[in-house]
Amino acid sequence: MKNYNHLKQTDRELIFLYRGQGKSYREIARLIGKDYRTIGREILRNNCHGYLPSLAQKLADKRRKQSKVGKFDDPLVRKYVIAKLGRHWSPEQISGRLKLKVPALSISYEGIYQFVYGRENRKLRLWEFLRRRHSKRQLFNQGKVRAKNRIPNRVLISERPLEANLRQEVGHWETDNMEGIKSIPLAVSVNVDRKSGVVKMDKLLNKKAEEKAMSLINQFNKWPSPLIKTLTMDNGLENHNHEKVAYFLNCQTFFCNPYHAWEKGTVENTIGLVRQYVPKGTDLTNITRADLNWIAWELNNRPRKRLGFLTPSEVFYKETGWGT
Repeated sequence: MKNYNHLKQTDRELIFLYRGQGKSYREIARLIGKDYRTIGREILRNNCHGYLPSLAQKLADKRRKQSKVGKFDDPLVRKYVIAKLGRHWSPEQISGRLKLKVPALSISYEGIYQFVYGRENRKLRLWEFLRRRHSKRQLFNQGKVRAKNRIPNRVLISERPLEANLRQEVGHWETDNMEGIKSIPLAVSVNVDRKSGVVKMDKLLNKKAEEKAMSLINQFNKWPSPLIKTLTMDNGLENHNHEKVAYFLNCQTFFCNPYHAWEKGTVENTIGLVRQYVPKGTDLTNITRADLNWIAWELNNRPRKRLGFLTPSEVFYKETGWGT
């Protein structure tokens, strides 16, 4: 496996030597044990006066120093980053929003991660505001698959309109339940618009089909029909009364294929965001509908990368004129 770490001075001297011999990026990469894209970026980034290893090293050191400290010397940047972390914005969201609003003060999301995990800032325990609350950086991703349950007259997701699949318009929603302590019947109904990412939530007193159906109807029945065209869900028994929901909301319901929970990935990801405020194993007895409304407001006003760092509320309002 190739080494993807930062280039060292000796690496840069070898690049200079092999470039002089006319070797390609791939040949150089093989010879020094790096990825060829690393070689390409290195040469393009430091080629203003021809590639010189000593100059390239100085420029790299300068960039690394700026990424680690740089604009964090500015108290306004520090204050902004810490404040947004406190609202559970991700480093990528903070970086993107800052670049959108104040380009002169922009800083990379990697720089923010280094700020969070830097030795001099550990006493602030800023990692506790990240979605993955680890005191050391870790990379992992695991999915969860739900069991199949029979649903009458269900229509599979393969029949869902193209506009919903491609996120071309608002009004195509996904729904799922978020549980707390498994020994108690309470749950949270999480509903999210596929295009804008706007989220609506409600507390369920039990996990039965009638409770879920009435929650969905009450959540959306005051909205005009164009704002809820389709509703995608999994095969859990709580969705048994989907036809009742479709009738009262004048929408279509669609179901994931069995064992394909990832087909409603928007709501799965949104539940991951909600978990920042309501961790797994939380006793939902003490979580009120007012709490859920506040969490929804926070998420709806948090910038998203896929939205060009606009917020879900901004995108939803721009397209519909309807506030969230």
